[in-house]
Amino acid sequence: MPTLIFTEALLTTGLGHLGRCTALAEKLLEEGETTIQMILHSDHTSSHWSFPCQVQSINWKEKNQLKEFLDEYNQTTDLSGFIFYVDSYLAELEIYNTLKDYCSELICIDDDCRIEYPVDSTILNPGYPGLYLEYNTEKYKILTGKDRVLLRKPFRENFEIPKKNNPPLKILVTLGGSDPHLFSEAILSLLVKNFPTIEKHLVVGPGFTNEIKLKDLSDKKTYLHKKLSAIQMRDLMIQMDFAITAGGQTTYELDRCKVPMVMIKTAENQEGNIRGFVEFQKAQVVREPKELVGILKNNFFQTSDID
Repeated sequence: MPTLIFTEALLTTGLGHLGRCTALAEKLLEEGETTIQMILHSDHTSSHWSFPCQVQSINWKEKNQLKEFLDEYNQTTDLSGFIFYVDSYLAELEIYNTLKDYCSELICIDDDCRIEYPVDSTILNPGYPGLYLEYNTEKYKILTGKDRVLLRKPFRENFEIPKKNNPPLKILVTLGGSDPHLFSEAILSLLVKNFPTIEKHLVVGPGFTNEIKLKDLSDKKTYLHKKLSAIQMRDLMIQMDFAITAGGQTTYELDRCKVPMVMIKTAENQEGNIRGFVEFQKAQVVREPKELVGILKNNFFQTSDID
């Protein structure tokens, strides 16, 4: 069915929603759907992004703008036969109700029961978190589990994964689109101090405000990466021996690339995802950066390895 995908990419929300909505659009196109449009509320955060479908930029979370857009669209195309997907940290219930009035099916992409979605909607929780949430199955159709994860196309393709070095020679640090806790500084400082001979690859998100500080903390074995496409990110990941990652969408990309990882929670809605990786895949998690040194030393390095 023809589809509109409503999402956001802002300095305050990062790129996780945009990543999985891009993957969703790619998947629908591969399945033969030709009418797909993404309705995106964004600042400059998504300026480098590669989109698989037509994109219209409006603040659809503002009711007047949304109704104006939908009414204008309805003049040329009947929206009553459309599926609407919504993936947002910020949209209020009133916006979801408005969208539901126009479409055939409303699919709400959710991480943590963010709000009480309109009755008779479908809730898509693409990953582990939905296994731990008590959704009302009388009100909603629920789609969840790791088999529902939305991976961008390069991560779904067949590709060769090089053998990992043990102990690691290359470590990836990826904390999402923004870093409000400045974990990147703490982690890089610890790695430079304790593991000077290891390559440290840090992905700098578009919402990072501390790039100058990160450059100051870097050593000759530190590499900062920015504005990576999906295929560039995949190709970087498969070269890594180990990763330190936030607990969001990137965990599934690292998992697909078979990169051993330790997770650190950077947002509350990552709790279920982290729990799933710990319980189902025996992943490791830390609460704060200083715990990372012990994990790396205990799992990979003898004292002689890091002298």
